[in-house]
Amino acid sequence: MTQITATKLESLNVLKLYEHYGALERSLPLLTAESQELAKAELEQCAQIRSEKIDRIYYAIASHEDALERIKKENELMATAKKHHESQTKSLKGLISWLRRSLPVDTNKITGRNYQFTLSPKKELTVECSSSTEDWDEEEQKQFCIIQKTTTVTNVVVRSIDGELLKEKTTPSTKTELLPNLDAIRNAYQTGQHLPSGVKVTQEYSIRTKRIYTEPKVGLDASEYFGELLPETGSTD
Repeated sequence: MTQITATKLESLNVLKLYEHYGALERSLPLLTAESQELAKAELEQCAQIRSEKIDRIYYAIASHEDALERIKKENELMATAKKHHESQTKSLKGLISWLRRSLPVDTNKITGRNYQFTLSPKKELTVECSSSTEDWDEEEQKQFCIIQKTTTVTNVVVRSIDGELLKEKTTPSTKTELLPNLDAIRNAYQTGQHLPSGVKVTQEYSIRTKRIYTEPKVGLDASEYFGELLPETGSTD
């Protein structure tokens, strides 16, 4: 017998082990010398099991932290792959739009063996700005820029549990931006005017994809084909 109690120490969780250890330790002065020896042995066993279970907490934390790091890296890889595929999709659709220039004026379809692309011009020309409006000269800013002001109001109200107003503060903040005037840029492009450096205007297309299904070719015409399949009149076969 190595325990003074009948408690199954291995089945206890860490909290219960701490409780059991404390209760057993407090009972020592009340025990006989022989019982104290058994209690001390149980205390030692309890402390050992408790230490092992505390170590398991560390192992579990480390395991989850490692998993989080792998997930983080995987998310970064997925984000990079997403950007790559988005870029490739944009480039390939741009190629389809470029091929549109080679088509006859009265058609808007590009046809392969199995797939067909139908291109419809978007209502508005696409404007791309690779330069900052701050770098445009004064005349360009006057002609091709607008000023956008955005005001955000933050209202903070602090009340007691009983609903008494303790503090209220309203803080407005205004953000001013110098933005490209897209309509002015489109109009200037259509009338052949000079545009600021870094500004590009293009006609983009909505692209619809269709799967082409072809019927198998039959060497015989319909009457000959069915004539070969149907038995002759009066045949006993």
